[in-house]
Amino acid sequence: MIKEGKFGTREAVSLTTLVLISKLFYTSISVLIKTTSTSAWYTTLISCITSIILFLCVSQLIRRYPNKNLVQIFDLVVGRFIGKTLSLIFIAYFIFYSGATIREFVEMLIAYILPYTQPSIILVVFLGVVIAYSYVGIEGIARMAYIGFFCVVVGLITILVLPYKLYDVSNLTPIGGYGIKVAFTMGLWRTSAYSEVIILAFIINCLHGYEQFKKVGLISLILSGIVISIGTACSLMAFEYTQGSENLSSLFQLSRVIYLSRFLQRIESIFIFIWVIASIINVSVTFYLAISIFCKAFNIPRHRPCLLPFAYLTFMVTLMPKNISEATEIYITLIRQYSMIITYFIPILVLLIAIVRGEKGGKVTSEKS
Repeated sequence: MIKEGKFGTREAVSLTTLVLISKLFYTSISVLIKTTSTSAWYTTLISCITSIILFLCVSQLIRRYPNKNLVQIFDLVVGRFIGKTLSLIFIAYFIFYSGATIREFVEMLIAYILPYTQPSIILVVFLGVVIAYSYVGIEGIARMAYIGFFCVVVGLITILVLPYKLYDVSNLTPIGGYGIKVAFTMGLWRTSAYSEVIILAFIINCLHGYEQFKKVGLISLILSGIVISIGTACSLMAFEYTQGSENLSSLFQLSRVIYLSRFLQRIESIFIFIWVIASIINVSVTFYLAISIFCKAFNIPRHRPCLLPFAYLTFMVTLMPKNISEATEIYITLIRQYSMIITYFIPILVLLIAIVRGEKGGKVTSEKS
């Protein structure tokens, strides 16, 4: 089993929260506004609450098997063959997630900042940084996330507060948007947008037990839900739902319209700085997890020899979308609307099997024996 080190609650919360709120910098807000109109700001809260409920269900599986990560639990409950198959599904998902996120980042960077730069150059540079982060392991990534978390929080507060003169609360009406039913339905589907919290179940050995696992997951989900809801509401108040749904990145547009004086305007550099930090941490975590799950499933003691092969697979995924429309409408939609089928429902299904079989802690309970 690979050695991944230990880190505390603050690092774990910073890491998980950055992964969850990183989508705030991409097309997530505009897609949400387009599908739910003025109800987008509380639709994402419905997703967050649903994700909390599903996370608590998954946490019951972790509780039944103390000191075991999700890969080990799969093997114990459903056997090694099916367990490794489930692990491979998660490996494929995290590789797909990493590649799709990198492609979305690159397309937005080209659209806003580097229109004449070859996409392959940005891809290689970004992936090179991700490999460097993954080389040091999850403990190093978590400690860098703790430092980057404060930079991202300060940057977000700056971008969301300074355009206050443009905010019009009436833009949040009608409160029902396209209808409460649409908001509720989309809120349930968009639960996948918060499902990255499942990463904690794979690195639980880096935490200090089940209680910390549960605490970190809940705090991260609540924080990210509030932040994403506020960001969506600010976008609606500044641009209305018609223009807000057309913005490629609502936060970037907010940073561009800031004007307090001739000396304080167009602070896109702040957005770019925190955007890059959040994106690198996000992709580094999911890329590392794909390798970590592979090593744990097949008893490989070191993750570093796997970096280049997995980087190649991730690079192949980045080349799959033909353009940004296909990347956001197909690949990113799969992640943010349907990934909970993998991230939540597979562990919950394993939990149900464990309950039916009466297994706990990797051993059969006394009632069954």
